[in-house]
Amino acid sequence: MKSVPITAIILAGGQSLRMNGDDKGLLLLNGKPLYQHVINHIKPQVDSIMINCNRNTNQYRKAQYPVFSDDLTGYLGPLSGIYSGLLRSETDWNLFVSCDTPFLPNDLIARLAIHTSNSKAIYPCDGQYNHPTILLIHKTVIQKLKLYLEQGNRKLMSFLEQIDAKSVDFNDQTFCFININTPEELKQANQIKNY
Repeated sequence: MKSVPITAIILAGGQSLRMNGDDKGLLLLNGKPLYQHVINHIKPQVDSIMINCNRNTNQYRKAQYPVFSDDLTGYLGPLSGIYSGLLRSETDWNLFVSCDTPFLPNDLIARLAIHTSNSKAIYPCDGQYNHPTILLIHKTVIQKLKLYLEQGNRKLMSFLEQIDAKSVDFNDQTFCFININTPEELKQANQIKNY
């Protein structure tokens, strides 16, 4: 169980180039937008939710959570959304989740938060891949992140290595970290039942 207040921030600010430019978070999986599946999985695990998007703001507002865009212009990647979210969050700990991971585990926070006493950033690994856009991170990294972005850096994993982020083994739940990047992957996900 988590012992500290946590804000979840859904990252839906990308350009979705592999999805032909369609806003990934709004694409339908079993009749519901992808970002709504993410909310359904994380809502019981956190204290509050916000949504980071750079277009279709009114559609995301329908979920009735605070919505904000990147402070840095030009679609600079997930770190820009993370930075903008940390600026707005009122909790020390924040869970960032990408809008295209609709099957997140119900014990995500429980397993990541165990490490909050000795790490400032924690993310899952499924035994084969790291999943750094699913990230529990402390607000105190904000100045380091600001400097990193101001220097023109964009790579999320490089930043996480710089701040000694911890990876947590979820190889028993690899299915939960499926992310949907292409029309074909969305089609396959729509054929999954009982998740």
